[in-house]
Amino acid sequence: MSLIMREPGLYTSIQDLGRQKFQHIGIVKNGSIDQLNHRLANMLVGNDEDEALLEMTFKMPSIQFTEPTLIAITGAHFPAYRDDKKILPYKIHLMNKGEVLSFEDAHKGTRVYLAIAGGIVADEWLGSKSTSIRLGMGGHKGRLLQQGDEIELFRNYSPLQKKLFANLEETKTADWGVDQYTLALNYFTDIFHIISGEGMSHFKQDEIKNLENRVYKVSNRFNRTGLTLEGESIVNREINDQSFLSVKKGTVLLNEENQLVIMLNDHQSLSSYPQLGTIASYHIDKLAQKKQGSKIIFKTLSIEEAEKNMKKHAQFVKQIKTGIKYKLQEEMQKQIET
Repeated sequence: MSLIMREPGLYTSIQDLGRQKFQHIGIVKNGSIDQLNHRLANMLVGNDEDEALLEMTFKMPSIQFTEPTLIAITGAHFPAYRDDKKILPYKIHLMNKGEVLSFEDAHKGTRVYLAIAGGIVADEWLGSKSTSIRLGMGGHKGRLLQQGDEIELFRNYSPLQKKLFANLEETKTADWGVDQYTLALNYFTDIFHIISGEGMSHFKQDEIKNLENRVYKVSNRFNRTGLTLEGESIVNREINDQSFLSVKKGTVLLNEENQLVIMLNDHQSLSSYPQLGTIASYHIDKLAQKKQGSKIIFKTLSIEEAEKNMKKHAQFVKQIKTGIKYKLQEEMQKQIET
C-alpha cells in the first residue's frame, strides 16, 4: 500500500534534513530548504523532526492514498483539498483509502511540506534519504517524482500515532493546529539580515552601503541551488584575482554579471565569486518561500547582533514546538466516545 502520484507537480521530491559532514569533500547537504516547516510538519503527525517527507514546489501535485494515512501540510499557502473538501495547513488530517489530496494555486509562498505519520520508504545515501537531483542519489530513484510513482509507507506507528488514528476516525481533522499568523512575521517580511564575510574586504565602503540602500527582486533564475536577484548592482567595476572561498547555505555572491546571488541547499562547496556575507540563520527558512518578483531588502549586522536575534528566534521556535507537544499529549489522554 502506498501513495500514488496522480499528478507530480513541477518540482516534487523526497527530502529529510540533509546530509551532514560531507561538504568538505564536495557533496552538498541537500535536504528541505525550509527546515522549520519540515520540522513542524513531522512534529504534528508525531514523527521525528528529521523524518523524510515530500517537498513540493511552485506547482503542487495530486496524490492518491491507498490506505488510511495521517498527514500534515505546512509551508506556502496553496489551498488544499481532501477530494472536494477544503482542509487547512498546520493541522493533522486523516486521509481515507482512495481519497485524493490536491491543491489550488498559491496565495503566498513557494514550497509546501507534506509529512506522513510513520514515515515513507526511500533510498538512503550517506545517511540521508534526501534526493540529490544532480547526483541521482537518494529519495525515489534519485530524481523528482513523476506521474504514476508509488511511494511506500513505512507504517512504523508509535502509540501516539495509533491513538491519533483512533481519535480522528470520525472527525478526520484535529480541532487544533499551529496558528499561521504566529508564523507570518517570520516568513513574509522582505528584510534579510546579512553578516559580513571573509570576501567583504574586496568591496569599498560605499559599495557595501549600496547593499542596504537598494531594493532587489527575485528573478526567474531561482531553484534549489540559489536565488539570482534583479536590481541595480552595488558595483560598476570588475573584481579580479578572487581566491576560492567556501560556500554555504545563505552565502551572498556577486556573479560574473555583477548580480547578487543567494545560495541555497544544493550549492557548490567552493566559489571564486566575490562574497558579501551570509544571510543570518534565522532568516534562511523564509528564503525558501520567496518566488519570482519577491522583494529582498538587506540589512547588515554584526555577529554579536545576529547572535542576540538568533536566541530570540530559537525561543520563538521553542514556544511553537512546546505548544505542539502539549496538544499531542492531550490527544493521548482523550477518551473515545462510544
